[in-house]
Amino acid sequence: MFRAWYVPFYGYGVIHGDPHLGNYQMRPDGSVNLLDYGAIRVFRAKFVRGVIDLYHAIRDHNDELAHHAYEIWGFTNLTRETTEVLNQWARFLYEPLIQDRERPIQESDDPQYGQRVAARVHAGLKRTGGVRPPREFVLMDRSAIGLGGVFLRLGARLNWSRLFQELIAGFDSDRLEQRQAEALRRAGVPPSD
Repeated sequence: MFRAWYVPFYGYGVIHGDPHLGNYQMRPDGSVNLLDYGAIRVFRAKFVRGVIDLYHAIRDHNDELAHHAYEIWGFTNLTRETTEVLNQWARFLYEPLIQDRERPIQESDDPQYGQRVAARVHAGLKRTGGVRPPREFVLMDRSAIGLGGVFLRLGARLNWSRLFQELIAGFDSDRLEQRQAEALRRAGVPPSD
């Protein structure tokens, strides 16, 4: 499931924006059928690079790189204070990818934990004047939370960090652009503006 969602994103800049158990079928050979293509999104290679940069920023406690990553994504009205507020949410999302050990996707047994983090971030953004998130972020965030819910429901315990490191090893924006263009051409998807 992890690979079914993340390989298309890091390899081709494409995500399935509605990851829930009703949209996947496991095949006897271990492969996955993906259903419901109503929320597919194609991302620029630069945006994918920004996702990886934010991971490194959170892992390394590098606020300058985090600020830069949010700018790459297309956030506007960013200040250092709003960046720190956004980093609270990023730490919540990236935590399982940073910890190099087998673990559940969320270690808190509290089903309201994510909602409390979101409420703190919302209050912090309101206090600091807010930011305007890019449309891509909204779908990406919603999808990541949905996928996390799938892993919680399945009781999955994996080394998310190692899986993630395998996906981003040798990431190259130019190669992603080339693979993406070729895949979209073969699928008959017209180029965007």
